[in-house]
Amino acid sequence: MNKQILDLLTEMNKEIKSMKTDVNDLKTEMHNRFDTIEAKLDGVGGQFELTNESRIIDVDFIADKVNKLERELYILKNKSNN
Repeated sequence: MNKQILDLLTEMNKEIKSMKTDVNDLKTEMHNRFDTIEAKLDGVGGQFELTNESRIIDVDFIADKVNKLERELYILKNKSNN
C-alpha cells in the first residue's frame, strides 16, 4: 500500500512539474506576443503622432494666412472708407 501511495505521489509530482513547465512556456509565449503587439501599437502611435503633427502645422499655417488676409482686408477697407 505504501509503495502504491509513493508511486502515485511520484507520478503526481512528475505531472505537476510538467504542468509547471507548460505554464512557464505559455507565460513566455504570451509575453513575447504582448511585446510584439506593443511594438506594433507604438509604431502605429508614432505614425498617428506624425500625421497629427503635419495636420497641426497645416492648420496653424492656414490660420496664420487667414489672419493676415483678414488684417489686410481690414486695412484696405479702412483706407477706402477714408
